[in-house]
Amino acid sequence: MKMRDYQQRAHATDELKKTTLSIYGLVGEIGGIFSLFKKRARDRQPFDAFRPELVEELGDILWYVSSIASLHDISLEEVAKNNLDKARSLFDEGAVREFDKSFPAHQRLPRTMRVTFALDPKTGRAQMFLGDQPLGNALSDNASEADGYRFHDAFHLAFAAHLGWSPVLRRLLRRKRKSDPQIDENEDGARAAVTEEAVSAIVFSYAEDHGMFPDIRAIPFSLLKTVRNMVKKFEVRACTSRQWQHAIWSGCRAYEELVKNNGGVVELDLDERRIEYVAVPVKRPARNDLHRSRGHRAQRMAGRGTAPARKKARPLNRKSSYRNRTTN
Repeated sequence: MKMRDYQQRAHATDELKKTTLSIYGLVGEIGGIFSLFKKRARDRQPFDAFRPELVEELGDILWYVSSIASLHDISLEEVAKNNLDKARSLFDEGAVREFDKSFPAHQRLPRTMRVTFALDPKTGRAQMFLGDQPLGNALSDNASEADGYRFHDAFHLAFAAHLGWSPVLRRLLRRKRKSDPQIDENEDGARAAVTEEAVSAIVFSYAEDHGMFPDIRAIPFSLLKTVRNMVKKFEVRACTSRQWQHAIWSGCRAYEELVKNNGGVVELDLDERRIEYVAVPVKRPARNDLHRSRGHRAQRMAGRGTAPARKKARPLNRKSSYRNRTTN
């Protein structure tokens, strides 16, 4: 029997045709399923006797679902298709995305990257580096209460690694696809970048309330649905919920390590869809330690008879100095 035929016949047997009554009936039948399984567990009922009762209960649930759908002009075929699409998106790992594959090399995201997060001990701001090149400005938490948001760029890196998408990172790397004005404006422009920042902020907020999602299965479908709805007008809409799940979870892991170690090194591989925290930051010598080491060096050289010559102090040109002060 086709679902369309079943729905038409079931609707013909619905005498009251009231949504509220159908909802009450559906809830009642779900309770019947609970009762059925409870009795089987208690009485150790053999499956041959249990099966016909289960078929009957499931049939009653299907009838009420069909009734609710018919009363709102929704076909069961549409319901089934949408449900399968949702399930596929949740479990489909998807393909490696190269949205910039057809563009020149200087307009493509690097397939591998090693990014350093350095924390300024004076300002507490975090600065990203690719090699010796700073990426954007040094960031603070932008909040009165410290929460480590200065390292939220870990999520942008995770989006690039798992989704092949990050207008924010593309802008920081100066890899916008300017050879195609439409792509440059619509996919790499300000709206796309602002949307990605909003996504990272929402993901961070959810993650903070859920212990940074220690288990990938802890990421709620409601979050995935919200994020995918936010980016539905951009090329990343081609990525599945499963891919977003991996990106969010991996971003949380990198973020946690960065916060724990006050910075460090993160490696990305876009072909392997991998982001990994690989090294803790190298501590810079404190200012007092630096002066102390210079003093020790001077003493060693003096012991060898090769003490460094001290520069002669330049005489102060008081006239020019006074003139500079008054004219300035």
